[in-house]
Amino acid sequence: MSFEWSFSGERSFNRCQRQYFIREFVASHSAKDPLRREYFVLKQLKTLDEWHGLLIHSGIEKMVVPLLSSNGRPNWDEVIARVTKLAERQREFSRAQRYRDATLSKSKAGDDYCALLCHDNGRDLTPEEWDATVGVVELAFRNLAGLDALWEAIERKGRYSPELHMHLTYDGAHIVVKPDLVCFPGAGEPIIVDWKVSESMGGSDARTQMGVYAWALNRSSPGRVKSVEDVALLEVQLLKPAVFLHRCDEDVLIEIENRVFRSIDEIRSLCGDGNYKTLDQMDFELAQNANTCALCPFRKYCSASLITSTPQPEILPRPKSAAQKSLFDFEEADEIAIL
Repeated sequence: MSFEWSFSGERSFNRCQRQYFIREFVASHSAKDPLRREYFVLKQLKTLDEWHGLLIHSGIEKMVVPLLSSNGRPNWDEVIARVTKLAERQREFSRAQRYRDATLSKSKAGDDYCALLCHDNGRDLTPEEWDATVGVVELAFRNLAGLDALWEAIERKGRYSPELHMHLTYDGAHIVVKPDLVCFPGAGEPIIVDWKVSESMGGSDARTQMGVYAWALNRSSPGRVKSVEDVALLEVQLLKPAVFLHRCDEDVLIEIENRVFRSIDEIRSLCGDGNYKTLDQMDFELAQNANTCALCPFRKYCSASLITSTPQPEILPRPKSAAQKSLFDFEEADEIAIL
């Protein structure tokens, strides 16, 4: 079986095999089967946390990264205003359920494309949820503006590749990884930056994910990256804020390759030839956590869902302003300063 493997796909498989099966093998935008088309639409749905992350990633990619090579800094008030306007347009797009228009592709919709889980469940964002969205956007960019050690580490570092797609083959699988930002200095070590918006993400899981990035960069660009140890991995927690420097040595590389190999083997043993017509969804285990079912976009078609009641609104607290939070942890700043 030749199939596509990604870190996010592995997490989906471990979280709920049934959800992975639908995402990877059943959902299809071009299928004549209306249920497969519906699954494709549902696959686009995002929770509010996921939406916040996409908004901030888009703002960084399009309004911040282009200025790095010239050592310029954006007008942060303007960035926040533009991303907030983008959020307003996307909210209207999703509220009108335009993502269900079969004649409107994601590429045609452009930046305005958005599909929120709450709208597909028949409700709009509450005032508290909208305030939280605006608050997360402002907090993330105010914090990013104040990370001076990070700017020193990544400014004027040669060529910048945001959302760099890397493809390679490993153990018969097509490996796909997409780091948020890769900096290629003219001389010196490459830098991979990963923007984290959700406070629930990061830590050891982020180290592993970024280690996969370094491994993929080393394998796909052997002439540019001599060793994974040469790659600096910066995990940037935008809501704390905090920056963590990770390294990937040969021992970590062995652990990563073992993990990828085991993951591919486990998925292949269950998915066979990858033809959904020959697969039985009942062979794919369900999530063991009710919260996974509660936020699953395919829940309405999953008779074995752990949740049977109507999902409750996602009430997100409005983040504190940057002034109310510590801008940087000195221990973490020292780690960045050694670059």
